Amino acid sequence: MNARKILCLMAAVLMLSGCSKGVDGSQASSKAAESSGKADSSVSDYDNTTTEPETDKPEFDLNDSVIGFSQESGFYDSGFSLELTANEGEKIYYTTDGTDPRTSATREEYTAPIEIKDRSNDPNVVSAVPTEMISGNFNEFSFGEGDFWCNKKAPSDNAVDKCTVIRASSEKSDGSVSQSFSGSFYIGSAEEHIKGLKESCEAAGHDLAVMNITMDYADLFDSKIGIYVKGDIFNKALEDYKSSGESIENETARQLDANYKQRGKEWERDCHIELNEISAEGNVTNALSQDCGIRIQGNYSRSDLQKGFRLYARKKYGEKKFNYEVFEGLKNASDETIDSFKTLTLRAGGNCAFTAKFNDTYWQSLMTELDGSTKASRPCVVYLNGEYWGLYVLEEDYSDNYFESHYGVNKDDVVVYKGDAETYQSGYKLDEGKLPEGETDEGYFFKELTDFFASHKDLSAQADYEEFSKLVDTDSVRDYFLAEVWINNKWDWPGKNWSMWKVQNTDSSNEYADGKWRFMFYDVEFGGVSGEGDAWTNTMKEDNYKPKGLLDTDTKNPAVLSFAYLMSNEDFRNDFNDRLLKMSEGTFEKEKALDRLAEFESIYSPLYEQFFARYPETGSAEEALHGGYASSDCIRAFINKRNKSIQGIVDWTNSQF
Repeated sequence: MNARKILCLMAAVLMLSGCSKGVDGSQASSKAAESSGKADSSVSDYDNTTTEPETDKPEFDLNDSVIGFSQESGFYDSGFSLELTANEGEKIYYTTDGTDPRTSATREEYTAPIEIKDRSNDPNVVSAVPTEMISGNFNEFSFGEGDFWCNKKAPSDNAVDKCTVIRASSEKSDGSVSQSFSGSFYIGSAEEHIKGLKESCEAAGHDLAVMNITMDYADLFDSKIGIYVKGDIFNKALEDYKSSGESIENETARQLDANYKQRGKEWERDCHIELNEISAEGNVTNALSQDCGIRIQGNYSRSDLQKGFRLYARKKYGEKKFNYEVFEGLKNASDETIDSFKTLTLRAGGNCAFTAKFNDTYWQSLMTELDGSTKASRPCVVYLNGEYWGLYVLEEDYSDNYFESHYGVNKDDVVVYKGDAETYQSGYKLDEGKLPEGETDEGYFFKELTDFFASHKDLSAQADYEEFSKLVDTDSVRDYFLAEVWINNKWDWPGKNWSMWKVQNTDSSNEYADGKWRFMFYDVEFGGVSGEGDAWTNTMKEDNYKPKGLLDTDTKNPAVLSFAYLMSNEDFRNDFNDRLLKMSEGTFEKEKALDRLAEFESIYSPLYEQFFARYPETGSAEEALHGGYASSDCIRAFINKRNKSIQGIVDWTNSQF
């Protein structure tokens, strides 16, 4: 076994390392201390960082050296002395506050064993960041004399579990440095640190994923460069809005531009992750330990208190992929195991982050047999700089690499569009793929499809249907809309939350490289979100749509147009209606769907108590299970009644032709 593997076995838990300078947490790092003190409640001046953040980080001359840890990441009954080792002649530098040991002002040179102590009574650091710096939700704010603040409180010190994360790197005499390596150490039993661990593991039948993320405090919370806060960008947007003299409302506050809304590589930050598999008995197996990039993930949910993350493996950080079978049993179209990922996402739960949380991944788990892409996922407990940050859903990411891994297509040929408009507007964005040089029309790759719509009234003629079938995988359109209609995934769908992909260059040896548009399932958490009331909704006609609902061709939404045109063909329509009725006996058969729901409840619910303690006043385990909105009880009530309304939907559909 090589040295790197030995190190990986020793580095056990992925955490955003503890932000204390001393491993006992007694002295916060200077950068953290400057930025985490009591903030002015005014949103326009909430950051009191006194040092100018470094925005241009150096490119490292990386070598292949490794750091040895005398103890593996894991749970220990009492404190101990940790020894670090490197090759002869190399200096070792380490940090305990999450910062990069190659550049950090708080790094220390390793000269003697590091004392690992119990941090359970340490004050919060990253978890102490004022909530008004993070949340953009108007419902959480009170107003007074022109300023507003968040009524949601930061968690108490004892509500946030903590561990010690040592992040280390070595430096050779020629100035080259190693990647950073980390170890995460908990004093106390696994069940003491991760509440509900045993019950969740036993229900799932496998270990729980625990990810520790370590990174610079400023990269998250600094007003200028921090990706997790409103920051200077929000302050400017708010100032401009106030100058208009208009009162600010919920949607306005959440829609104002902010640091956390920024996208692209300019807003990607460096971090180190450690992903560990922790068993019901508290045994730790290290799965991943590597430097990578991190960005904020999501759309509307970016303004929530708990935000999603997207992780990027890149050569510049050390490893080009996350090489591990993150999702047990995940296979591609050729029945080969998928154990390598370019990107991964930590989803907070979207619109259901503070309810059942698993809504989207639950519905997707029932859709895997359909002709449409789905994402594998699993629950994941995340620690940030050594502090419990919350319960997440670790899942695949719809990147170009996803399509290469799943379907064997050339990732450089992949084009992906995502809907980005309200209701029936035609807005969408190019999510993967590059426009030809000189081309400025973002809808360029849709041109062949939109030209067809412009030159054809419908597909009632079989010849037109067959011509259209050369552009779009009709089975994918059918199955996508079957599922969306059955689960009643309304609200911002179908204006948003639809996505279509294809390859630009065809390959006759690969059925997925035929150049046809196909659909992907994502953000389906609104399915059954309001319970039994949703079960009676005619999703084909829903009143916030066009007069003929999903059948209306008076729109420029390419996803809806694809379906509406196909439904104008009698054979396709009859097949769709027949399959919609049979969904209640197959894909969403009541007992099957309820049993799957019970599985998700038993896996996620043991982890709720600790999560809601970390985010006080956002909800509770009781509400997540039995509340009146987006709870598992709502999904259950919806499933119990939905089959009774499907015939009515079919009858209405037929009445339109």
